Amino acid sequence: MTAGSGPAGEPMTAGGWKVAHHAVVESTQALARPLPAWSAVVADAQSAGRGQRDRSFTSDAGGLYVSAVVPFDGDALAWRGFALAIGRGVLNALTELGIEDLRLRWPNDLMIGPRKVGGILVEQGGPRTLLVGLGINITNRPWLTDHALRYVAGRLLDHTDRALTGPAQLLEPVLAGMRRAHQEFESRRLAGMAAVLNECWGVPRHVWLEAAGEVELAESQGAFAGIEQDGRVRLARPDGSVVSIPEHHIQRLIEVE
Repeated sequence: MTAGSGPAGEPMTAGGWKVAHHAVVESTQALARPLPAWSAVVADAQSAGRGQRDRSFTSDAGGLYVSAVVPFDGDALAWRGFALAIGRGVLNALTELGIEDLRLRWPNDLMIGPRKVGGILVEQGGPRTLLVGLGINITNRPWLTDHALRYVAGRLLDHTDRALTGPAQLLEPVLAGMRRAHQEFESRRLAGMAAVLNECWGVPRHVWLEAAGEVELAESQGAFAGIEQDGRVRLARPDGSVVSIPEHHIQRLIEVE
C-alpha cells in the first residue's frame, strides 16, 4: 500500500516506516508518543497542532502534518541540535523534488524567502525514542484561518513548477529525508554537522534575539552568521566582529529584515 492511502488509522508501509493515516486529529505528536521507533502518524489536518514552546501551529487541510518516531540512545545532550539536522534532511528531500529557494531559520523552521513554510518539533517520546513533528504548508492557505500569518507564512505550491496536489506526494520523500538525517546525526552529532548546516541559512539576515528568562545577552542584534560546533549562535556586528551566544540563553530569534 502506498503512502497516503488506506482507511483512516490503518497502518501502511512507506519506505520502511509503519505509517498510520488519520483524517483529523488533535495532535499527531500525542498519537505517536507511545509508538515504537520507525513508526509515523500522519493527518490531513490537526485541531490542536502545536510548535515550539507550545505555540499553536495552524494545520488546515492541504498541508503535511506528520510525527515520526526515531531511535534514541537516552543521551539528551548528545542529541542537542537534532532538529536542525532534520530540517536539512527535509530541505534536501524537497529540493530534489523541485521546490526552489528553501532555507533553514534557526532553530527549527523551513523558510522560502521571508516566509515560513514549515516547522519542526523534536521531543522525547519514550525512554528510547524521539518524536519528530513536522508541519509543511503545501497547497493550504493557513493565513485564512489565522490572519496573523498573512505576511509571514508561505506554501510550497507557490515555489515550484511541479504540479503539487497535496501531502501524499511528499510523505515518502520527507520520511526518507528524516531517516537519512537521523543516521547522519547519530554518527556525526552537531559538531560534525555544523559546517553543512551553515550552508542552509541562505543570505545573511539581520536578527533580534529575545533572551531566555533573566539572562542578559552579550549581544541581542546583528547579522545571523550560523552556529558553532557546540551549538552557539553566531552574530556578526557592524564592525565585522562576531559574538557567539549559547543557544539555551535564547528564547526566540526574530528576523527583522
